[in-house]
Parts: sequence; structure tokens; C-alpha cells
Amino acid sequence: MGGVSEMRTLISAVIAALSLLTVVTVASADHAWSVYHWPSDNLSPTVVDRTTSPLYDVPAGVREWAKLGTSIQPEMATANKKGDIKVKESVISSTSYLGLAGVYLDGDGHITRAEVVLNTRLLVELYGPDPRDIADHVLCQEIGHVLGLYHNRDGDDTGGSPDNTCMNDQGHLGEYTSPNSHDIDQLNDIYDGHSEAISDGDEGGPDCSKNSNAKKCRNGQWITVHVFWAP
Repeated sequence: MGGVSEMRTLISAVIAALSLLTVVTVASADHAWSVYHWPSDNLSPTVVDRTTSPLYDVPAGVREWAKLGTSIQPEMATANKKGDIKVKESVISSTSYLGLAGVYLDGDGHITRAEVVLNTRLLVELYGPDPRDIADHVLCQEIGHVLGLYHNRDGDDTGGSPDNTCMNDQGHLGEYTSPNSHDIDQLNDIYDGHSEAISDGDEGGPDCSKNSNAKKCRNGQWITVHVFWAP
């Protein structure tokens, strides 16, 4: 009898948990990039601008994210500083992407450095000499990725509603050049009172929860977050 009673209790607990999860899922955002995020002692990562093309306004792009008022507040690095996030242009001619983002995960799986690479040559080849809106869109999305966001697309590839955001690139290239309220919700979910713990991820980061002495966990590693593919 005790086993039956315990089973009923367990089933009731599971149903209650699923009901709560349903409510939370509807009310919250759902386009975080796996479990990776900046540690709580560095929620103002500094950005250094290494671009030379007038197409990119990196300080304005950083302000777009900072003015959302979330706990993660990127800011431009002071003169001659290396910065936590480097924004640069690609030196390799590639026909596959307009922008990409990578992060460096420390031994605990936290983001400690990041890099945004912008493919100016392909941008101009595809869209003419002054595709300013498209450049803004790509820059905005790549910054969002290194802050911990995945895509927010029209019913596809995670995301949610509203999806009128620069994190949406399918069929909206150059149309959305800023983050939106859904991005605010997701960043708040990630950084407001978040735990320092990093669980096992499925996006290629180090699995350090089971073997923290593994070489890749002690030393950390670079991984590519996401790519803004060329159409």
C-alpha cells in the first residue's frame, strides 16, 4: 500500500510541476542560447571596436542592448583597452556568412570573452555600397548572441512572440535592426538572480560537471555561437 501511495504522490507532484511549467513557458521567453552566460561579477562586459568600415556603428549597436535596462549592460571599452567583446571585420573572403559570433568559456562554462566577426566584403557585394540597415541588423544580432541569446524567428528555430527583432533573420534581413521586448524578457530570465552553476550543455561547450579536472575544463575553450548565414 505504501508503494501505491508513494506512486500517487509522485504522479500528483509531476502533474503539478508540469502545470507550473506550462504557465511559466507561456509567460517567459524561450530563446536563450543553451545554458551559457556571463558570470555575475562581469555583467558589464566591455566592447572594443576593431571595424574600419563606415557601415558599422558599434557604439550605437552596444547602446541598443544596454538601453534595454536588463542586468547585462554591455559598454564600450575605454581607449586602448582590449575589452571583453571584440567586434572586427573578416579578413577572409567568404561567401557563406554575413556575420558570426564566438564565445570563450572558462573552466566553469561561463562566458569570459567573445568575438563578433562581420563580413563586409560579402555584404557590399550582395547589397550595394551602402547597405546600412542590413549592417545594423547583422551587428545587432551578433551582439545579442554573445550576450547569451539564440534566434527569435517566425515560429521557427526557437524564439517566440513578438519576433520583430534583430534576432530574427529569416525573411527580414535589414528590416529589424533593434532588440525587442521578448529579448528583454529572455535576458531577464538569464541574468536576474541567476545561479552561477552551469549545467551540461548541448551546444559544444565543455562538460565540466562530471570531470572538472579534464584539460578542456581547466583551460576553457572557444566555441562558435551562431552564424548569420548569407541568403
